[in-house]
Amino acid sequence: MEQLAFASTSLVTFKDGTYRWVDVKRFRLTAPQDDGPLLTALLSHQLYRDDYLGSGSERDGEPVHGPYRLDALSAASFERVDQETACATIRTWAGRYADLPETVARELEAEVYPLIRAATSRYRLRDLDEAARDDDLGWILGEFHELILIDRDQDSLTVVAATDD
Repeated sequence: MEQLAFASTSLVTFKDGTYRWVDVKRFRLTAPQDDGPLLTALLSHQLYRDDYLGSGSERDGEPVHGPYRLDALSAASFERVDQETACATIRTWAGRYADLPETVARELEAEVYPLIRAATSRYRLRDLDEAARDDDLGWILGEFHELILIDRDQDSLTVVAATDD
């Protein structure tokens, strides 16, 4: 039995000429698990294999996630963060190039920040070295930020990926 069942996805696009977006994938927890095994289950889930470029989930037959080779990721690739740090990760990235358009700020407030606040555990993908990057297309994505939000009250796990291409 799968430990995670895909529930839904949403996308916040900035529409401001910066090609930035936030992808939100929600999963249901199908069995009680500690955080470590949940992160491991997520890494092996087919829908985690996403290059975020719309061109598939494998390069040269090897699975990828964002700019990284999947075999370079493990549960130890994530660091536990508090609510303030998780929100600051998204806010700092979102405000990097220019003032945030009001419509995008509203979408982030509706789609992302409530999930961060409600999470009972929050993890951020560490800054991985160049050796972890996919050699073929990993360079296309600019800054890549990822949060894993576990909400035990809602039996959910959410992946929030923020980047630009």
